[in-house]
Amino acid sequence: MSPELTGAQKSHLRGLAQTLEAKVFVGKEGVTPAIAKLLEDAFRRADLVKVRFTGDREAIAAQAADLADRTSSALVGSVGKTAAFYRKGTGA
Repeated sequence: MSPELTGAQKSHLRGLAQTLEAKVFVGKEGVTPAIAKLLEDAFRRADLVKVRFTGDREAIAAQAADLADRTSSALVGSVGKTAAFYRKGTGA
């Protein structure tokens, strides 16, 4: 179940994500179980993770929604080919 965030919370997280480097890269094959596992692993180290996609805008939007669903995370925003995902976890 993805976390429910208010608009203000999403806005704050988007601001924090601007300074992050992308940790997960989704290639032309799209979202696969291996990609979902990479994001799960990234959530073990941080609650906010930036992901870089390839493809056109519609494909990226669909892939981002799919990835959020597979990882029970919240899509807090996207700009161009990058998106930020949030999940409260056990970050170190």
